[in-house]
Amino acid sequence: MELQRKAQKVWKETLFAQLLRQVADSHERCAWLMHSVLPDESIVGDWENMARYLGTVAAAIGEDPDCAKQEMPASPLRVGYIPEVIRYEKLAELVRPNAVEELLVAAVAVARFCRFNLTIAPNEMQLACLQGLANGETLANLAKRLGYSERHVQRILAEMWHQFGVASTTEGVAFAVAQGWVTAHRDIASRSCPA
Repeated sequence: MELQRKAQKVWKETLFAQLLRQVADSHERCAWLMHSVLPDESIVGDWENMARYLGTVAAAIGEDPDCAKQEMPASPLRVGYIPEVIRYEKLAELVRPNAVEELLVAAVAVARFCRFNLTIAPNEMQLACLQGLANGETLANLAKRLGYSERHVQRILAEMWHQFGVASTTEGVAFAVAQGWVTAHRDIASRSCPA
């Protein structure tokens, strides 16, 4: 953690506080997602190292009062907000070469495992959305039934489609049906697939 606190001071010299806040939020979310999954025993050590790294980066940024008070923008900051020069040599002074190599090895192992072995199952809310869509429920009715705004349900769906690597509701529901998470009722399936 102390290393990340020192690194945060270097990042702060170059990067906008709002961008650092976004980095912290995304790292925190990734760490949370990793902690919510139990990977295969062959990858547990690397998995825990990556989750711990992501969490400490987020925590170090979150301790900085300038970053913590930043409001999250409605959309991510564009590439134009990232400075052209980042003082990597100052970061290099903080880090042992073998520590970087260990982190890289862990990251590659986790990425390879995720790419080939892991499909993260949807949570209860996501399953409710998927089953509603598979039943032919409209977005408006789904939002009303779940007690959320349509915009919130759209965000849930957009995050799911990104997680599943699909581009549309049709693909997302088809993927969920193929995974066995939800079932499509016969009358809905026959309406969308004419004989």
